[in-house]
Amino acid sequence: MSQIGFDFENHHFCGEVPESLDKPMTLTLQVTRKCNLHCIYCSEEKQLDEPGREELSDIINKIRNVKRIIVSGGEPLLRPDIFDILKELRNQRNIIALATNCTKVDKEYATKLVGLIDYADVTIDGPRNIHNTIRGGYDDIIKGIFNLREKGIEYSFVTVLVPQNLDYLKDICQIVDTLGGRKHKILTPIPKGRGKEIYEKTKDKYLLDKIFNELKSAKEEKGWKQRITITDWKRIGEGHALLIHPDGNVVASPIFSSDKEVEYIGNLHKESLENIWEKYPNKQKHFNKYLEKSLYVI
Repeated sequence: MSQIGFDFENHHFCGEVPESLDKPMTLTLQVTRKCNLHCIYCSEEKQLDEPGREELSDIINKIRNVKRIIVSGGEPLLRPDIFDILKELRNQRNIIALATNCTKVDKEYATKLVGLIDYADVTIDGPRNIHNTIRGGYDDIIKGIFNLREKGIEYSFVTVLVPQNLDYLKDICQIVDTLGGRKHKILTPIPKGRGKEIYEKTKDKYLLDKIFNELKSAKEEKGWKQRITITDWKRIGEGHALLIHPDGNVVASPIFSSDKEVEYIGNLHKESLENIWEKYPNKQKHFNKYLEKSLYVI
């Protein structure tokens, strides 16, 4: 079996797709569904009760051997105990990524994050006016990124393709390069929540081969340093990601061939991760995606 490593410089897994592994490569842990922004494509708008610390500790103990944990929401920094949660995860020596809109990252928060995460994933959906039309908070996000950089915390960027920003992708890539992002993940809307309607209206209109070729040429011409990936959900296939909902349910996501949007696999309060992983039907899609074999890579 090929050894799977993690390229910390570019924030991605590397290696060949294995025939099997006994655990996921990546899990996304949703510690809250609360958020202070209102993204037009939000895939997690349905509110669920936040888990208490004992409930979270039970989950964290059961995922201790997973290589990378993405701490997500909602906006995870809205939890007053988020730093204790990150410390508990850090003690397990996982790779910790924080999916944050960065609006809460003042100098105090940035200082507290030092040593607790390996990098942050921050979404930029356009130049200021375009971004604010799509999700809001542009100036606070930029301030937060500067605070991360001041403390030496690395970050990558995410951009969700919607009709409002399709004409601004090169501008966004230039912003990412200027801000020093290690990686820039561009993706079509996740077909869940508010994103489902946008996905259905636009799924056959994104010319991703054309976008790939244009951005590849622009990167060479302009000298952008960030690694750029483009995600096409159809190309990846359904259910590649394993999400842990705040109630402990583990679901495969996204599911776009039916109305259910996710596929329930198990609950970590009731069974082990090993049992859940054994039942999970999308292992090869999971490996292909997180090893970037099913992505466009620039």
